[in-house]
Amino acid sequence: MDLTGVFAGTFNAFKQRLWLLVLISLLPTLVSIAFVVIVGLGTAGLVGAAIANPRSLWASVPGLVIAMIAGIFVIALAAIKAQGMTTLAAYEIAQGQRPDFAGVWKRNSGFLPRMAPVIAIFFVAFAALYAAFIALFVSIVGSLDGNSGARAAGSFALLFLLIIALIPIGIFIQTKLLYTVPAIAIEQAGGIDGMKRSWTLTRGAFWRTFGYYFVGSLAVGVIAYVVSFVAQIPLLSVRGLERYGDPSQAAAAVAAIMPIYLIVASIQLLLQLVTQPFIYTYVAYMFVDQVRRVEQPPAAAWGGYGQPGPQGGYYAAPGQGYPQPGQPYPPQPAPGSQGYPQPPQPGPAPEAGPQPGNGQPPTPPQTGGWQPPQG
Repeated sequence: MDLTGVFAGTFNAFKQRLWLLVLISLLPTLVSIAFVVIVGLGTAGLVGAAIANPRSLWASVPGLVIAMIAGIFVIALAAIKAQGMTTLAAYEIAQGQRPDFAGVWKRNSGFLPRMAPVIAIFFVAFAALYAAFIALFVSIVGSLDGNSGARAAGSFALLFLLIIALIPIGIFIQTKLLYTVPAIAIEQAGGIDGMKRSWTLTRGAFWRTFGYYFVGSLAVGVIAYVVSFVAQIPLLSVRGLERYGDPSQAAAAVAAIMPIYLIVASIQLLLQLVTQPFIYTYVAYMFVDQVRRVEQPPAAAWGGYGQPGPQGGYYAAPGQGYPQPGQPYPPQPAPGSQGYPQPPQPGPAPEAGPQPGNGQPPTPPQTGGWQPPQG
């Protein structure tokens, strides 16, 4: 597919199963709301206990900090889970199926355990980066306090170079590992295998992968920014509360402004519920198209492989390459397999029938229905 084909497939998936994709993206939002409520209640209780007994404050703070860290971690897991479910749902939609939330949840049940190594690697990498930034910042502050301008300048230059270097490195790594989640969600690959899979698929296709993803992200970002900006225009005419000398007038102004804030917040939430699954679906179709480009034979040898299929399926002709509607999904790949069936190997030429080179087109390989890949 070209760029317009990826967009067309994504819009087609939204047209067919919009509410399913929105419902999946609502999962991390609900977890975030629950976390805010729990932290708010815990903070209120902590403040009440501190008023009654100030010494209890210091004993309760560590527990509250641990709870907040755990909550942030759970929210991150919910977001990753939603990404995996959206990717799997988008793939099934492209096959002409009509997945529901319960079915996608069940078929995506082992996704987070398989993602665990990826999460751990990125956690360690970000922790190391933060530690480096903190060490350099402390060095700069310490040098200034000690009146060591040369040392402070050196630390600042090193910090600046680190930030500049991280930009292209981050873009490169993000592009090379862009297909990690689709490989784990669709092919049921392990975390490390999913990263290797993505790295291999993007070999020789880095700039196309980067360009497609950049254009998709830019389109989503521009639309989200415009809608969010238009939604916040009514707030620009609201005067600052500091202008009200009377507390009752300030309270009345807050009461008048609150509905506008709620409307703006609702619009921004709806934007997130649509834009997140859109980009996840977009990347899923980039992944499927890249697999077709790299691992499947040319379209002519397969008799029109990759032509638009029923109900908007774009990615495989019947019996070729991917599970078809009505067949069990997801497949259980054999150990050591890449999760996709391999193209049939050419055998001896048939005894009868037109042969290549005599003016007739080559006979396409004959395949049956989709079979789980063999190790």
